[in-house]
Amino acid sequence: MTDRGAHIIDIGQLGNNTDDTGPIEISGSGKAPDKGIYDTFMEYDFECRYANGVRLLGGSSGNRGLKFEGTDGWIFIHIHGGRLEAEPESLLKEFIGPEEIHLGRSPEHHRNFLDCVKTRRQPVAPVEVGHRTATICHLVNIAMLTGSKLKWNPDTEQIVNNVDANRMLARPMRSPWHL
Repeated sequence: MTDRGAHIIDIGQLGNNTDDTGPIEISGSGKAPDKGIYDTFMEYDFECRYANGVRLLGGSSGNRGLKFEGTDGWIFIHIHGGRLEAEPESLLKEFIGPEEIHLGRSPEHHRNFLDCVKTRRQPVAPVEVGHRTATICHLVNIAMLTGSKLKWNPDTEQIVNNVDANRMLARPMRSPWHL
């Protein structure tokens, strides 16, 4: 979930204009291997609901990418290669005006990072964006592990309806380490 999810949820967060926040409810189910060296969910389905009513649905099956659905159709971006599909296909020929919403990240993350180290500018995906995306991935895992629908406060970054799940947000640190 955290590997496959991070690269896709990041785009969903961007498209929903929630890079600096997150969902308010998270639920998920999955299947972890019962033998071998991995204990992570390799098969899963999840739903995140945002305060603005947007639902982010995800799963391990199907093409790897993200589908934006709207009143006029949908657009799917394949994560590997960036190829787009749409229904109706005419959506791919639409012109996005300068005053309309443009979703964009760096076509070359490594170069953007190095340039920002040199110039001290913020990268196109600042650390807060990565933190919020990684948090959602971990919340989905916690929802699957507990079998609970989690209510999340993105301001305080706490699970507000499940004390046991909230404890899973951090692990006890080994001495002498502490915060």
